[in-house]
Amino acid sequence: MDESLKEFKDVGIIYDDYFLEHKPFYSHPENPDRLSSIVNSLEIDSLWRRFKKIIIDIDKDETLDILHSVHSEHHIETIEGTAGSYGNLDSDTYYSPESYSVALYAASASIKAVYSVVNGHFRSVFVLARPPGHHATFSEAMGFCLYNNAAVAAEKAKRMGLDRVLIVDYDIHHGNGTQDIFYKRDDVLYFSTHRYPFYPGTGKFDEVGEGKGKGYTVNVPLPAGLGDGEYAKIYEEIYTPVAQRFSPDIVIVSAGFDAHYKDPLGDMRLTEEGFSYITDVILKSSPGCKGFVFILEGGYSIEGLTASVREVLLTMSGAKVPQRASQITNIDRIMFDAQKYFADWIKH
Repeated sequence: MDESLKEFKDVGIIYDDYFLEHKPFYSHPENPDRLSSIVNSLEIDSLWRRFKKIIIDIDKDETLDILHSVHSEHHIETIEGTAGSYGNLDSDTYYSPESYSVALYAASASIKAVYSVVNGHFRSVFVLARPPGHHATFSEAMGFCLYNNAAVAAEKAKRMGLDRVLIVDYDIHHGNGTQDIFYKRDDVLYFSTHRYPFYPGTGKFDEVGEGKGKGYTVNVPLPAGLGDGEYAKIYEEIYTPVAQRFSPDIVIVSAGFDAHYKDPLGDMRLTEEGFSYITDVILKSSPGCKGFVFILEGGYSIEGLTASVREVLLTMSGAKVPQRASQITNIDRIMFDAQKYFADWIKH
């Protein structure tokens, strides 16, 4: 067989054209071009055919049942009430006639991804769905997000009998919704690197969880302008010991690419090679887990987004070995604060 056509059998992709039906009615950075450009780019490179596609055989009752575990009744009904019309839930978050159904479908895609990994069909799955989800709190849609897909995936993993779920979020914006949903739980650890201060204003070092969840939220707030070298050090020296000590049964990745240097919203300096290296660290930090579910979040430079997703997929498949960048900026203060707040996780 031609090596250029060889399938990546351990990596599945979930995608459907229906995810394009969530459409803004004015100029908006979160739009269908984000997804269609990813698919078109992979097709041009002849990579699309090499990844196995997973069909979303939606079980609406199961999806709604899981949604009720991570969102309030009022929140779910609010999104459902947008069906058939255009409007805004807040200044950033629009809806269109199909948005409710598309959001439900994205949640179902996250459920199917977990199912496929836990049952051993794939070592890792990338969910190319929208709208994104990590800003959606228990009771509120915000920040372009309607339902929290990562939270849905985590709850599905718990229902399949897994004890420990790790959610790692490298979107440039803090996943306040995911944090909110799991803040008082010790069975789901939330790890986030994000720019701070920045939208949505949460994600300080001292936001570490409450009650039995204390210590199971790990936030690493970052100044603007960091690049591949700094992110490499943070994921090697903070994320890796956290992941190893928590020893997750599954890892769910909120894969946002708005820290790319070309992103119009971010003001970070990550390259696609940097995202590839972060992915490699994540994969190697939990070798004993069932597998990995990547769920698309942000990323608003079409060029940066498509290049980064491509490199991440190749890294997931083992077809790419990323190069580690050298550190550029002094981040000793970040490392000092991490040692202070996460001493139980980061032990030498």
